Amino acid sequence: MTRSHESLWFILASMLATFVVQRGWLHLVNPNSDFNLLGYNVHHLFTGALIETIAAFALAVGIQNVWRRRACLSALGIGSAMVLDEIVYLIATDGSNQSYLLPVSLYGAIVMIAVAALYLVVLSRGSRGN
Repeated sequence: MTRSHESLWFILASMLATFVVQRGWLHLVNPNSDFNLLGYNVHHLFTGALIETIAAFALAVGIQNVWRRRACLSALGIGSAMVLDEIVYLIATDGSNQSYLLPVSLYGAIVMIAVAALYLVVLSRGSRGN
């Protein structure tokens, strides 16, 4: 497996798994689970952006250890799923817990995840020699 295909699979698998588990949890188990810090509701958009940034910076400087690289690739997928899941929700709704359960939020997130997945596949195919 080439390095680009390994990157594709680690990012894609962690992104899809995070999206499915997170949506499943928030839709079926606990739709009113909020994380509040110092009186502010911290959406998983912000947590995801932090995870994504840390992973992207580490990958950008070129981690050589294979396990650390794979962990960063997975973290990039996890953070990306968290961010992409909330983009349409926070733009197209009032940001409430009830709005997160609306079809526009779910379908918007599915489209965002699908576009990101397609982009990953296209990038991977474009770098077959690497």
